[in-house]
Amino acid sequence: MSELADWGLSPDQLAEFVFVAAGGAWTRDVQVTDRTGRRRALRMTATLAAGPTGAEEIILTLVPVDRSAQPLTESFRLIAERGSDLVIICDREMAITYAGPSLYEAYGYRSRDVIGTPAWHYVHPDEVPRLRREWELALATPGDHRELELRVRDADSGWRSVQLRLSNLFADLAISAMVLNLRDVTEQRFLADRMTAAERTLAEFLDAAQEGVWVLDPDGRTQQANLRMAEILKVDYTRLCAGSIYEFLDPQAAEFASQRLSHSAAGVRELYEFSFIRVDGQRRWLMVSGVPRYDTSGRFLGSIALCTDITDRKLLERELERRSDPVEAGRIEGRYGEARYGEDPGRPRGPAAEQAPVPGLDRLSRRELEVVRMLLRGDRVPVIARQLFVSQSTVRNHLSSVFRKLRVRSQQELIVLLRERSLPS
Repeated sequence: MSELADWGLSPDQLAEFVFVAAGGAWTRDVQVTDRTGRRRALRMTATLAAGPTGAEEIILTLVPVDRSAQPLTESFRLIAERGSDLVIICDREMAITYAGPSLYEAYGYRSRDVIGTPAWHYVHPDEVPRLRREWELALATPGDHRELELRVRDADSGWRSVQLRLSNLFADLAISAMVLNLRDVTEQRFLADRMTAAERTLAEFLDAAQEGVWVLDPDGRTQQANLRMAEILKVDYTRLCAGSIYEFLDPQAAEFASQRLSHSAAGVRELYEFSFIRVDGQRRWLMVSGVPRYDTSGRFLGSIALCTDITDRKLLERELERRSDPVEAGRIEGRYGEARYGEDPGRPRGPAAEQAPVPGLDRLSRRELEVVRMLLRGDRVPVIARQLFVSQSTVRNHLSSVFRKLRVRSQQELIVLLRERSLPS
């Protein structure tokens, strides 16, 4: 080294250069005289690193500096100030002049592999334009700090996610460079991406569910809900998410819900049915599966309620009760008649209405009538198939024939059409 130029270093300074600390870097501004006698103002940075064989070596970088710049008089202590982050120092053109000792452990590169190369060379191609924009903005403002997240390539050609902090310290005579602090966040990014994917899958599941999903805190306030729950309650989804269970139930139903929440707080998982008067004035029936929620320490967080609207089934059950017991019919009619789902207030009622002929009803076969009776009772295709010992496709074929003969398009239309009629024996 001494044969190449006169470095302007005292014996003590040269000894300090040789014994540079492994956890830091040694930096000096020197007036170098080359072999032709030309003097140059250079910033010299020395770094202790491991060579390809594992042996220690000193890497020296030289950067021209303004002759008017104040020479450095203290050792460079940037590494100690930055803690465990990897520190990289670049010149204005983004060329690497120093790489911290954690480079090899974190990314598999040795200092000699990267010093002198452009930093953007290790950044994912899709993110190089963003890095260049942030670099130019930081370079234009002395003392500016900018943070961004990038993917950088390691020595095995894999991609690591890092949080990068750019610090324009060109105005600081002790540094006069762009300092890059890199923190590896690959594992955190992986977990965050998995969490985001899980949340997206959960949201898709909730949106696709036929049941209403209502997640409540211990006080009955909504923590999460799906669109189906808002449809069941006939309320705006935003209002549901910001409200309490007691806002959407009548007082009697709200008291019942409060009791169930207290059961859930005691650790009870239960399946129950209850009715409530909706905000639009209709009485509805819900079948609810309630499950308590706890955090990892066992603290009660609230309840999850899976809600199924069973109003149609309840009304059909009451129709069967009314037909089988005239006394009970009057009582049921008085209690529930005003809340009948889908009923036209001007529709004729009474024996005459029940016996009104349905065009095509006399054309149904005995098996088709049997399927229709079971459907009116609340059974669905899989249950009907099991009870009749036939396949589900056979039941659907019978229903298609019934739809064609009675000129309806769905099971719901069929139920509405026959709800007030007595089927032939």
